[in-house]
Amino acid sequence: MKNKKRTPLSFSKRIGNLDKLSPKRLAKYEDSLEVLRLMKQDKMSLTKASKTVQVSPSTVKRNVRSALQKKGNRIVPKKNDNLLRKMRIYENGKEVWIQVRGNKKAATIARYHGATGKLLTQGQADAMRTFENQFIKDSKGKKHKFETSTKKLRDIAERREETEFFTVYTGGN
Repeated sequence: MKNKKRTPLSFSKRIGNLDKLSPKRLAKYEDSLEVLRLMKQDKMSLTKASKTVQVSPSTVKRNVRSALQKKGNRIVPKKNDNLLRKMRIYENGKEVWIQVRGNKKAATIARYHGATGKLLTQGQADAMRTFENQFIKDSKGKKHKFETSTKKLRDIAERREETEFFTVYTGGN
């Protein structure tokens, strides 16, 4: 039997549910996603981005290997990935956390939050038009409809501010 040589970026263990990871493992995974973001947005090398986030390049490779590729002697991020991310959205008048696969879905949620911010801080009601009757599928295939009601989004924002104030100023007890 021949020993097949694996290239350093050919294997990636797929994470199925972020809620099942230990807090330490989850923190390393999230740090690895941040390194990937720095590599993409700020055009940093793996080494420089890893130093910035204070995580080893080998940890990054282990966690987000499927989103990396070799180009010459460099390791660079792929344009698209299928990595799992836990993100907040608003649906049915509530704040919910969902897990999505891939940077495209994550970018859609980021655009949604940008539109929500425009609505709540600048009063731009038309900012939500793009997301009316739109939904996003989570990693298990469940559809989540984006909340676009101005009243419901304002109510959610008020509840969040009260919760954050309470948590910060009560010492967490």
